[in-house]
This record gives sequence, structure tokens and C-alpha cells, in this order.
Amino acid sequence: MFFVRRLRAYHSHSTISGVKIGDTVYATVPKVFSISFMEKDMPEFTGKNRFLWKVYPKDDDNEIFSKENVWCFVELCKFAAQLETLDLTDEKNRWLYMLTHVADISEDEVRQMDPVHQRFYEECRISNLNEMEKKEYVTSVLEYDDVRESMMCEREVGREEGREEGREEGREEGREEGLLQGEVNTKRQLALKMLAKDFAPDLVAEITGLTEEEVCALVAHTD
Repeated sequence: MFFVRRLRAYHSHSTISGVKIGDTVYATVPKVFSISFMEKDMPEFTGKNRFLWKVYPKDDDNEIFSKENVWCFVELCKFAAQLETLDLTDEKNRWLYMLTHVADISEDEVRQMDPVHQRFYEECRISNLNEMEKKEYVTSVLEYDDVRESMMCEREVGREEGREEGREEGREEGREEGLLQGEVNTKRQLALKMLAKDFAPDLVAEITGLTEEEVCALVAHTD
């Protein structure tokens, strides 16, 4: 009830918040775009199939008066009803699909996404964690950063070892062995730390880059 009035109030507040007291130039007045996701169809759009609406202020000749204040409405029921026929390569449709189906997206789909959508998926996943899980996630990220620096150091050592071994038995073979062994050892060190703090094996595999079989082997080794 009174949704449109409430939306106007929010929109006006966002506009005024960008104006400094005593400012008479109004150069700092921001553009304001609001996006509303509607669980139910809006009465104003009844009988129309479009699910995405952009509303602008218009003049008496029905011409757009300003594009700096825009109200966007997404009618989710209509979007869901048309989903099977929509082109999901379209940027607009792809974002709406992400917003409405993020909980159902598989890991395979995530791996095929571009970096922007992958980042969005990860932020949604993190926001859905409880407080304890968020603390564990932050801890794991910090530890990963520490270990990553260690990995970089070990890679450099591996390069040196590879160069030395390469001089004796073949430069390329020694370099690759030194790099790979140093990286594997570091990933295992991080995995062992996370397992000691009761992180789930699938999360350990995701963060370290080890396979779940390798992580399970480490679990068996620590038991």
C-alpha cells in the first residue's frame, strides 16, 4: 500500500542527500536511479507482458523531461513466466537471471561466467553465510594471502633450484619441477591449516586449488 509514494520519498531523500547546505550551484545534485523488484505485478502495468519498466519524468507533450531521475521496476512473476523463451545472452536478461536464480546456479555455470558475474556470485554466497562462517571465510582469505606470498617466494626459490638443476640435467625440466613442487607443498600447508580448523573439505579444495581427492587424502593422513 502506498508503495509508489514511499518510493518517491526514498528517491527524493537520495537526491537531497547529495546537496550540501548552502550550495546554490547545484552541481553536486546526483543522478538517482532506483530499482524495485516486485514479487507481485504492479496494477499500473496490468495486462502488459513487459517485465522491465523504466519510468522518467515527462512533460505535457509526453517527452522525457529528465533522464537524471529514473525509476526501474522488475515484475518477477512476468520474468519467471517468460524465462524459457528469453535470450540469456542478452546482458539485461542475464543479470536478472543472476539476481533471481543465484541460489540455484551450479559450480559449472559459475566457472563459465565472466569475471564480473563470478564476483557477483561470490559476493552473494558470502552474504548468505552466518557470522561464524563469515569469520572463517575472512580468516581463510587472510591465510591464503599469507600463503600466496609464501608461494611466490617458493616459486622464486624453485626458479633458482630449477636453474641450478637445469645447468646439470636440463634447464627446462629442473625449472618446472622446482616450481610445481614448491606450489604443491604450499597448497598442502594451507589445506592442513584449514582442516585443523574444521573447514569443510570442499571449501578447502575450492580455496587451495587442490582436488577433493587430494584434500580427502590429507584428511585421512591427519586422522
